[in-house]
Amino acid sequence: MGENVKAVRLAKSVGEAGPKPSHGRAALLASIARGARLTPTYLMLVALATAIAHVGLLMDSAPVIIGAMLISPLLGPIMGFGFGVAIFELALLRRAAKSLGAGMVLAILIAIVLTWISPIQDVTPSMLARVRPNLLDLLVAVFGGIAGAYATVRREAISLVGVAIATALVPPLAVVGFSIATLRMDYAWGALLLFITNATAIALMATITARVRGFGTQLSPRQSWAQTTGIFVALIALAIPLGLRLAANVREARAQSAINRELQELAGPGARIDRLDSNLGGTPAQVDAVVMAPAYNEGLQDRFADRVEGLLGRDVNVRLVQIRSGTPEADDARRALEDAIATERSRKEEVTRLRATLARIVDADGAAVLVDPERRSARVFSAEPLPDSTLAALQIAFPGWTLTWGEAEPPADEPTSAAE
Repeated sequence: MGENVKAVRLAKSVGEAGPKPSHGRAALLASIARGARLTPTYLMLVALATAIAHVGLLMDSAPVIIGAMLISPLLGPIMGFGFGVAIFELALLRRAAKSLGAGMVLAILIAIVLTWISPIQDVTPSMLARVRPNLLDLLVAVFGGIAGAYATVRREAISLVGVAIATALVPPLAVVGFSIATLRMDYAWGALLLFITNATAIALMATITARVRGFGTQLSPRQSWAQTTGIFVALIALAIPLGLRLAANVREARAQSAINRELQELAGPGARIDRLDSNLGGTPAQVDAVVMAPAYNEGLQDRFADRVEGLLGRDVNVRLVQIRSGTPEADDARRALEDAIATERSRKEEVTRLRATLARIVDADGAAVLVDPERRSARVFSAEPLPDSTLAALQIAFPGWTLTWGEAEPPADEPTSAAE
């Protein structure tokens, strides 16, 4: 009850500060201030939305993820922040920032705990879709922010539901928690950037829409100039890295399309490309392909590798399987390749997790750990031996690995990391 009274007083003081006080405007600001409160109900909805989003991401289920978006209350503090900037009201800004920060921390912690207790820790396509934001995501957030602010001013709750679905807020935070728990920090940064992009763009568009609708008319020219400059700088700061990411995605898509054309040309008109997977961001790049053809094409893999290296201008590992179409062996060979690719990816992820875990235990960087994936052995360069309990826990977490420790610094002639 006390919070409601404070919200009404805040809105009335803002409305009376302008040249034309408006009861409707004051009531709207009171509603926005109430939506930005940090309450037990708000925290409970954040926790429930994160739990639902986490399950939906693991299941790769769009309907479940949308369900999490519908109950998420994070849009309230973001709108409160945007309107607080529009009217330069520090009390509303502090309230919104406090609620949003608490919601972010709670969502990430919930996701971390759920990941730790979950038997499933594989990255799904729904997660990957939220770890590589680009300029198009910023445009969606900009348009969604305008729609959300307009719906807030017009009291259109149905429209706000659409904005909540279009501009993902809780799912990226769930991916951040999942990535931290599984030591995939590059994914965590990408998902966090998506959340910051959406939240910032929505808040700034709410500010612009509020000013267009007549809020903040009491501001001085200097305050208006500072407000405009801040919005412009924030949007540019978001647009630069997202634009670079979009350009990289476009280059990669064009390269993959060119690789597909080259393979089809080399394989011949009677052949069909059954599968083509590529990881062009690795060093070296990796390309895996399955070609279905009536007859074996001698030297196809070597010619294809030369073409791909010529396109990319760097070394590429090419693994190409040719299968005679129309035979029972075709399906068996394709499944064998898929299993080999999955095993290789799992092995690399295991090596990365092991190296990060050992480095964290000895409180050092990755140079203090030597991992040999071929022999499945790892050596920790630490002055103190690892406790038996720690070694036992590591053997359970990484079965089949031989773990030892050595001197404080690795020898100068010994590599600090093995090729993966």
